[in-house]
Amino acid sequence: MHEVIRNPEWKSVFTKFILVQLGLAVLIYVVMNQQIQSINETVVNQHAAFVGQVLSKQPQLEDQLVQHITKGSDQQDLMLGKQILSQYGYTEHMNIKDQPALSGTALPGNTALIFFLCGIPVLILLFWEYRKLFSRIRRVTHAAEQVVEGQFDTSLPENAEGDFSALGHSFNMMAGRLSHSVDQLKQEKTFLSHLLTDISHQLKTPLASLLVFNDNMLHDRHMKEEIRTTFLERSRQQIERMEWLIISLLKLARVEAGAIVFQMQNVKPKDIIESTVMTLQTLAEQKRQTIIVRGGEGMLLHADEEWLTEAIINLTKNALEHSPVSGKVYITMEDEGLFHSIIIRDEGEGISTDQISHVFTRFYRGRSNAKPHSTGVGLSLTKSIIEGMGGTISVSSEPGKGAEFRITFMKTVY
Repeated sequence: MHEVIRNPEWKSVFTKFILVQLGLAVLIYVVMNQQIQSINETVVNQHAAFVGQVLSKQPQLEDQLVQHITKGSDQQDLMLGKQILSQYGYTEHMNIKDQPALSGTALPGNTALIFFLCGIPVLILLFWEYRKLFSRIRRVTHAAEQVVEGQFDTSLPENAEGDFSALGHSFNMMAGRLSHSVDQLKQEKTFLSHLLTDISHQLKTPLASLLVFNDNMLHDRHMKEEIRTTFLERSRQQIERMEWLIISLLKLARVEAGAIVFQMQNVKPKDIIESTVMTLQTLAEQKRQTIIVRGGEGMLLHADEEWLTEAIINLTKNALEHSPVSGKVYITMEDEGLFHSIIIRDEGEGISTDQISHVFTRFYRGRSNAKPHSTGVGLSLTKSIIEGMGGTISVSSEPGKGAEFRITFMKTVY
């Protein structure tokens, strides 16, 4: 009930209806009072004529007649009078037109006409109010048609009280969400198009190499065994590169498309880093490199353990590949007030100032000779993972002094 009453349309109709009803009630009272007054005059005139005629012949009946007319008659006289008058067709069931007191008033017809005319203002009121109601409905219909046509900037008023304002608010929210969904679909379509272009571009070179190796081995039946072995080894390397590239691109696509739901929980970054060191120990030993871990005791991060491990492995592997033989990679965990940071620093050739802004760009490869076969996907994937979990990642470097990658997460509130 309250939901209906709070609508301004209901308040408007109710107020105007009450005013119209009051006006009609006054009108009906005046008209009916005039009708009754007319009947009263007719009855008084009939009684007066009757008394005058009787008393002109029998004056001694004045007291009885006056008392009978002004105070009413007893039941016995009433029954006797009805019996006498019924002989002349004067009864309660006779036609109203034959009743002298009512024959000139047309009371039933006038009453019916009054009630019929009283309905006209009510109809006009309802027409006026419904006209405004349907005008609002047409506005909603027009706005909906514009949204269907892709014009999402259409909005309905929502600042007033009532269901129409609530409808306007819901409609505006719907239009906003549809606009966001359409924009997101366009972005995903563009992303997919770029991704397919990038994949085809990146796979073109290793595929071409594989075709050359296979053609040589197929058509040169007298190829020496050591050459054939070399071709097979290079083919294996190209296949591994393609496999890594496809897996990394699929991970990147899932992260950037929002297809991954990160399982956020409190994790110990020190445990993750120690596991990373064990995983990459063989790679480090190939160049007699050392991974040094500092800090992190008791530190907790709110992140997805699996994906955070993926990001740290990418950064650590990148640091090892850019560090020289017998070099060192430092992984430091720091408590910085509101934030926890993981810093991965190498002793490599560093990054020039003009390249730093492109480090996290997908498929970007710098001018470094440390990774000649790099595809430029690993750091882009790492950035998407960290930011997808609510963290940030930055890089600082000076040529000849190595590079430092910093992962930052806001502290967890316990």
